Amino acid sequence: MSQVLEVKNLTKTFRGRRDWPWSPKSVAVEPISFTLGAGETLAIMGETGSGKSTLAKLVAGVESASGGAIYLNGQKLYDNNTKQRCQNIRMIFQDSEKSLNSQRTIGQQLEEPLLFNTKMNPEQRYHSVVQVLRKVGLLSEHYEFYPHMLSTGQKQRVAIARAITLEPQIIVADEALVALDPSVRAQIINLMLDLQQEMGISYIFVTHSPQIVKHIADKILILYRGKMISFEQTELLLNKSQEPYVEQLLHEHLSTEHSNKKRQKR
Repeated sequence: MSQVLEVKNLTKTFRGRRDWPWSPKSVAVEPISFTLGAGETLAIMGETGSGKSTLAKLVAGVESASGGAIYLNGQKLYDNNTKQRCQNIRMIFQDSEKSLNSQRTIGQQLEEPLLFNTKMNPEQRYHSVVQVLRKVGLLSEHYEFYPHMLSTGQKQRVAIARAITLEPQIIVADEALVALDPSVRAQIINLMLDLQQEMGISYIFVTHSPQIVKHIADKILILYRGKMISFEQTELLLNKSQEPYVEQLLHEHLSTEHSNKKRQKR
């Protein structure tokens, strides 16, 4: 398996007040290093506030790193090289409702990445968007829809469509499944796995769910207060004894999911 992404000693520090030079700093992510292969899925887990979303945003270029480096296909990515990152690393956010513009049609929003990153004419952009809509299980008619006309599951399909429009190598999904009910979540997972198989996409999933991790992830990276405390193959990590924090994290979330399923059956 060829290596697509290499992260070396990536860090992120926030300052309390930008206009106050002596304001205390808050370290969100301490030096973290990992690799991601072509067509591989990495799950990032950790308790709330552990730095999962911050790490995902650093990789996707939504946040600028304080230190370290990211290499895509062996070439270093720089914060000011937004076009290269935009074309090759796309992000799906947790709330598909907020990530879509209520004032613009689905077609307009899906055409935007093509408008800024390709030389396609309007007709070519339209046909490209229609193809992508069909690829994620929507209809060509949805091109003219506004977000409020879609269900939650359909909005998430639009978010996936927007992420794959430029045929990226990597998609970063930040808790992208958490707001979906179980049946829709299963459909979206299967869709993303099908797209991975068809397009060779590598995924980085930020998630709390060991059940989802078991189903989709090749590797798991676990964070604790901004530090990487584990990075292993999924099967190895889930099947062997762990540090107390890792065992507690996995046990708590598995117990929570089991309880939720029991409530749903009642």
